[in-house]
Amino acid sequence: MNVMKLKQVLIAALTCLLWLAAVTESPAQAVSNSQAGCSRLDQSRPAQYISFEAASGSNVRLRLHNNSSCPVVVETDDRDPLVLGGVRHAGVHYLLHDRRRQTVRPGYGWGDSVFTVEVVSGDSVMFLVPAVHFKRRLDVAVPFTYSWEGGHVGAGFIGGVGHHVYFLAEDVPAGVIGRK
Repeated sequence: MNVMKLKQVLIAALTCLLWLAAVTESPAQAVSNSQAGCSRLDQSRPAQYISFEAASGSNVRLRLHNNSSCPVVVETDDRDPLVLGGVRHAGVHYLLHDRRRQTVRPGYGWGDSVFTVEVVSGDSVMFLVPAVHFKRRLDVAVPFTYSWEGGHVGAGFIGGVGHHVYFLAEDVPAGVIGRK
């Protein structure tokens, strides 16, 4: 009889634990639910996008826009962003995507030191890409995470959630990079 009573107590305890687990919100759910309010600021634009700004010499200047109500984080080189005319310029880490060959590779030699920049809601950051990449019809993909996701961003991270925002080679005005 004692064994039977012990089984009943264990089953009751396990049932209580399962019920408690079902009604208790996990930290991941709490973070997810707290970010349920993320939305686009300008409904006519994607949540994040990259725009062409200008070309100078052998570089194309692009701007990464955060059009969401949630901050995003991008990897940069080991220098602090430079602010010129109220606009941040940073060595944003990006990938080069060759759609014809279905390959992706880092855009330039990323050093051992990696920093991050948070792009808050409605903000943007400028970065340079060598024009030769666009002449070769390579797209630019910037890896990012939402701040609330935590963890790492970038081409080398393993696991977790990763996002990319693309700028397509054909979005560079034809006269800028010498193609027709």
